[in-house]
Amino acid sequence: MRVVLQECKKMEYQREEASPICAAGEVALQVQCCAVCRSDAKMWREGHRDLVLPRVLGHEVVGIDPADGRLYAVWPGVACGTCELCQAGRDNLCKEMRIVGFHRDGGFATTLVVPRSSLEPVPQGLPALLATFAEPVACLENGLSRLAAVPGERAIVYGGGTLGMLAALWLAERGCQVTVIERDSGKLARLASLAEAKHIELARDTTKADFDLAMCCCPDPLALSLAVGKLRRGGRFSFFSGLTKNETLDGNLLNLIHYRELEVVGSYGPRRADMAPALAFCLRQQESLGMLIEGRIHPAELQAVLPRVLSGGALRYIVDWSLVGQAASPAAAVKVDSASSTAAPALTPFLAELCAAIRPASREMLLRAQTKVDRKTKPLGSLGRVEQLAVRLAAIQERLDPAVDCRRMYVFAGDHGVVEEGVSAFPAKVTVQMVENFLAGGAAINVFCRHYGIELWVVDSGVAGDFADHPQLIKRKVARGTANFALGPAMTRQQALQAMEEGARAFLHGQGRQPCSLVGMGEMGIGNSSSATAIICAATGLGAAAVAGRGTGVDDVGLARKIEVIDKALSLHGVDGSDPLELLARLGGYELGGICGAVLAAAADRCCVVLDGIISTAAGLLACLLCPTAADYIVAGHRSVEKGQAEALRLMGLEPVLDLGLRLGEGTGAAITMNLVDLACRMMREMASFEEAGVDSGSL
Repeated sequence: MRVVLQECKKMEYQREEASPICAAGEVALQVQCCAVCRSDAKMWREGHRDLVLPRVLGHEVVGIDPADGRLYAVWPGVACGTCELCQAGRDNLCKEMRIVGFHRDGGFATTLVVPRSSLEPVPQGLPALLATFAEPVACLENGLSRLAAVPGERAIVYGGGTLGMLAALWLAERGCQVTVIERDSGKLARLASLAEAKHIELARDTTKADFDLAMCCCPDPLALSLAVGKLRRGGRFSFFSGLTKNETLDGNLLNLIHYRELEVVGSYGPRRADMAPALAFCLRQQESLGMLIEGRIHPAELQAVLPRVLSGGALRYIVDWSLVGQAASPAAAVKVDSASSTAAPALTPFLAELCAAIRPASREMLLRAQTKVDRKTKPLGSLGRVEQLAVRLAAIQERLDPAVDCRRMYVFAGDHGVVEEGVSAFPAKVTVQMVENFLAGGAAINVFCRHYGIELWVVDSGVAGDFADHPQLIKRKVARGTANFALGPAMTRQQALQAMEEGARAFLHGQGRQPCSLVGMGEMGIGNSSSATAIICAATGLGAAAVAGRGTGVDDVGLARKIEVIDKALSLHGVDGSDPLELLARLGGYELGGICGAVLAAAADRCCVVLDGIISTAAGLLACLLCPTAADYIVAGHRSVEKGQAEALRLMGLEPVLDLGLRLGEGTGAAITMNLVDLACRMMREMASFEEAGVDSGSL
């Protein structure tokens, strides 16, 4: 049996049909117990940049080796053993590290394949349930041992959860006077007797200061700042990972470390050598550890407790595989997310009506327009793509004297959860900052639109921030950014439909104010080149290496990471161009959905659409997959440096008008091309024919 995380928040309880395959030096450990740690809960909800799904989570494992029948705790790392760090006893930092439950399947299963060298014998007299504490205690051994605590020193710990109390017990064993700060009144009540027995001060807050040692055992950045602020001059701080994602720390914190000459010790996981002393600690502290157990649960109850673990409201849950075969709580059973297994919704009536209204361009008008262009006073084809633009506009407007009476640019903006995977050279907060720059008139697209007389609108489709009302801002937010598509769907199908509808309505609202015959599609969203690339890969069947570019300018390492993340996502979702709505929901962004909807609305209104770079091209591709005739109304503005754009344009049967080496986005390339479209229309209307000019066509 095993509990498999298929994608974020989606778990399945599976029966293993075959015995696991062990390589040389590996053992198929019979798992007895596996504790549920906050890292497991975080990966269940939001993933981890190194997590490849589907995956069995769980890394605080105790099991039996069938070869000798003995009970072992598992060091969850698999290191190379030969690099400089491994040789120096710092194997937890090995660049080749593969962690059980992260990179390899973990302990939420009856059987776990691990290297035999990762097994640490559990001392006699220590039950398996309590031996699961060995891994977090080993983390503390790694971090706190370097603080060199001595008897009599004063220590403060922020966070009274399992890790915080283990740290307090570890420090108390070394004779330190320990204060634990915990805001949850329920935890304070449950831990009161343990704190009293171990002479640990437990409080919601303290006015005491000048501590010798400090550590933060909760994800709150404020708690970290408070912990550092409590230290005396020359004090020591042990920094554990686990802060809430995408938070910023006050710069004054670094100044405090500077002025007080504080020692800060980083700590990442346990070293292999930390497991033995950790188990010895567990043997000594059995009674205390028992008081930290919230519950012993059936494997099928795992998903039900994860939200509570994540919220910090619980102490320690331990999955006990000896309970398999007994009845679990029906409400807690692990099963497929019902929202994912229901019938997929079709297009909304509004979007279906738009698609039905998109008619193919008239073949007759195309031929008539081409004949008119050919009769102009020039050699055949000598104006190149300008001629092609003139013919296309004539077919779109169904007239031989096409005109551009109004030009409008929409810049759709949205944030992307995949930024957490390290795929961008810029942080997510830049999306908000750039939208504010657009509204202030200071971005490149503002300059281009002012120069060419293009009306500019900014559409908030899904930015992770809010904006004050502004004359150029259209608020069409679906949500505050997408989820991380490397770990699950970027959005639900309903959200994908909403994004498309909001984009279409944004365009149609503008048409209601003043009809526009030429519209450009720009975008802004940190991480959206990864989303666009993934969509193009899925639609074309190509791997990320053949499509991915540098986006915001990532370096070689960043590009390799981007390719790895996109390939991982493609493998996870298994989508293609046969269901473009699912493609958008799984891999897209709200601004891509907005552009897709706006393209459909423009095509239905017989308005020419000029796409920009790879992002708007990917959105245009989605529109064409939904309604192939939409391609008749699209102009590819410029050839992007991002190589994936060419693959998408190939599917749409389009060629870019310009090649200026652009890769900014925002709609800048589209703005330049829109000016050429206007020029092409003027050529069509104003340039004389051979007959009108009295020029002998044979002389050219």
